[in-house]
Amino acid sequence: MDAPKKEEKEDLTGLFDLAIPLSTPVSVIRELVEKFELDLVKRNGKMDMTGEVMDREILVLRGDLETVMSAKKYMFEAIDKKIEEWEKNERSEKYKKYYEARLKENADAKEQAGDSAEPMEQSIDWTNTRD
Repeated sequence: MDAPKKEEKEDLTGLFDLAIPLSTPVSVIRELVEKFELDLVKRNGKMDMTGEVMDREILVLRGDLETVMSAKKYMFEAIDKKIEEWEKNERSEKYKKYYEARLKENADAKEQAGDSAEPMEQSIDWTNTRD
């Protein structure tokens, strides 16, 4: 995926822009560009994030209406899928097992060395972790 082009003054007849929401994962943007063959463009837009409208540079996907509408549907489905992945505990469970194994190794090593220091906390609340 190439870097986004700066918007140029050109004939934009028949072309439509799909604004990419802030914090959209790069992997989703890459999928959209490659799958729908849209142009990734930076353009100025008005944003209201703090109750005050301000001009900002935003990323848009540019193409014909039919393609842009298909990409819009796909984009929101892909974002929802990413959120579901992030909410799953598969990753945190994997790292939890690794971390707890390391804690046990460290505690065992301290015991063997005769270290009288208190062992590290063995129980960790992983319910609120995010990847």
